Amino acid sequence: MGGFEQLILQALEENKDKLGQGKSADAILKMLVEIRESAKTNDQYEAYERITDELEKIGIRLREETRVTARLTKD
Repeated sequence: MGGFEQLILQALEENKDKLGQGKSADAILKMLVEIRESAKTNDQYEAYERITDELEKIGIRLREETRVTARLTKD
């Protein structure tokens, strides 16, 4: 794992008890999820899986959701 990703994971692990209570821990998690999604978008599946695995090791499980919306149109 790259140094930057490892640094973010370490910061998140040190602050995970503050998730949902303060902006810094939430911002760290959000940044890491965005890096993970960027890896997926750019077909860097190894990095995507590595981040997912590392998050699970520190007790954070991600759930992916797909939202579908429908709208009635009049013809």
